[in-house]
Amino acid sequence: MVAGATVISRDLYGDKVLKLPDGLMVKLFRLKRMLSSAIIRPYAKRFERGARRLRELNIPSVEVVDTFRVRSIGRDVVVYHPLEGEALWEALRYSDNKETLLKLFSAFFAGLHDKGIYFRAIHFGNVLVLPGGEFGLIDVSELRISPSSLSVRKRVRNFKPIFRYKEDRAAIMDFGFDLFLNSYIKNSSLSPNARQSFFRKVKSFQKTLRRTYVLHME
Repeated sequence: MVAGATVISRDLYGDKVLKLPDGLMVKLFRLKRMLSSAIIRPYAKRFERGARRLRELNIPSVEVVDTFRVRSIGRDVVVYHPLEGEALWEALRYSDNKETLLKLFSAFFAGLHDKGIYFRAIHFGNVLVLPGGEFGLIDVSELRISPSSLSVRKRVRNFKPIFRYKEDRAAIMDFGFDLFLNSYIKNSSLSPNARQSFFRKVKSFQKTLRRTYVLHME
């Protein structure tokens, strides 16, 4: 099936993402632990469901063709049509107006939370800037969708992963942490009291972020 494919990503355990000659993408998932919920709910199935639910909520994502298990190599597999666009980190690198792009992303991020979308793998590599300027999400196996907008606690928890990678963190810190945070709050559906609570909780880890960023720059 993967004859002639181009390896897009691999780790110490083998290939992770491949691009087939016909343009389809193949993503392989391995069990990281013997006792894992992935035995009952394979990551490939979670990926398919996450992508489908996002599209139902008018959030651009990939279109899954099939999911299955390859027992001979112990991998769950998802085959999908890629989403056309470039990763946000790449778009920021070559953009002439990084500030506008980050403001648009913060509004998009707030919109995800307003729709009840909790994306554990949120970072600038899993957010695509599409040709039309809108944003889309990929690698969506770690996605939860609530029937109502996310609570302040969940929003704060989901805010932290976007600062996990040095390049993402540096882009936001260069733009201005407060500007990014205020743009998120302005575009959210949070009540005035919830906005104040959210602001205080997110600001509580700003010092750690700033210290990490300064050390990185040095």
